[in-house]
Amino acid sequence: MQLPSTLRDSLVQQLDAVISAYGSAPDPEALAGFVIEFMEAFADEQGIDDIIDTLESNGQIDGSLAEVLEEQVGCSDMSITGEEVVSITERLCDVEWDEDYDFGGEESDEVSYF
Repeated sequence: MQLPSTLRDSLVQQLDAVISAYGSAPDPEALAGFVIEFMEAFADEQGIDDIIDTLESNGQIDGSLAEVLEEQVGCSDMSITGEEVVSITERLCDVEWDEDYDFGGEESDEVSYF
């Protein structure tokens, strides 16, 4: 699935803020939930139906994206960052980031989904 690279950038920034608010041990369930909510907010804004179902089927995930992402984030040996959470998500869901994503004809330099 192709998604805008601006979405990726914004998601990394927001996740970094959430992670820093947790301190040293962010909750994998909360981070997975945040990614799901963020993607759904983007989809609602763009008029995309069932983005999570599409991401799950594109990545051929066995189970829900929230559960698999939570498990993968929880298994990370590294200090978790927004970049790492997004990288796990794109690997699980076979996401490609498009710098020229068509926002339905609307040009926007500023992206805010939350």
